[in-house]
Amino acid sequence: MKHKQARLADHDGIHVRLTCYGAASGMDTHSHDYNQLSFLLAGAIRERHGCREIETALPSVGFKPAGLDHANDYGRDGAVILSLNITPEAMPQSGLGEDWRWRPRRPDRAIRALLGTLDGGGISVPDTVTDLLAAADLDHAQGDRRPEPDWLRPLRDRLDDPRDEAEFSAMAREAGVHRVVASRRFAEHYALPPSLYRLRRRLSHALGLIGRGHALAAAAAEAGFADQAHLSRTMRRELGSPPSVIRDMLRAG
Repeated sequence: MKHKQARLADHDGIHVRLTCYGAASGMDTHSHDYNQLSFLLAGAIRERHGCREIETALPSVGFKPAGLDHANDYGRDGAVILSLNITPEAMPQSGLGEDWRWRPRRPDRAIRALLGTLDGGGISVPDTVTDLLAAADLDHAQGDRRPEPDWLRPLRDRLDDPRDEAEFSAMAREAGVHRVVASRRFAEHYALPPSLYRLRRRLSHALGLIGRGHALAAAAAEAGFADQAHLSRTMRRELGSPPSVIRDMLRAG
């Protein structure tokens, strides 16, 4: 399975799509005849254009202008991406510029709430599309960050492993760093506090398992969730759709 896509909205030259990419899948070099704004909701992506490569498993937003040649890989567990495909005619009103880029973004509950409105109604499609464009904030200054300390990446790697159940405070203590300092530096470099980062990586792992045919309960257990209900709540909150919809999208194709 390469990918499955759901059409969420179409308005004034902007087409909103939610796409689930299969585990360890990819796309060869290609281009689009539309500009594309993408929100990485779960999983990971490595995107290549020319001699440049960008890789992220963090909450991120990306933009590609129409006609840009690029290739993608979607990581061990695949990826779930919300995209706004924008016709060139609609582009002057979007204010997104013309440069290919990805930027880390702190998690915004408004994005997931907006997905919920498209799924369940209650707010006009034009207003929702406008708010999604505004939420991109691609040019938001990240500020000058201090160099990443040597002890930080190993902590992130441990949080990536669903079999490692140690508390982050214990990990920080083993690294010789105060837990508050460690948490602050983690969020500074990886856009998320450690607890939420771990939860999102477990969700990504569970999505990969579901895409390969695991039942929700089995995926929840292997990915480190307390139970299926915990996984289901997390899916709905983080991806804006009920587990049954995400599962069917991942298994389709």
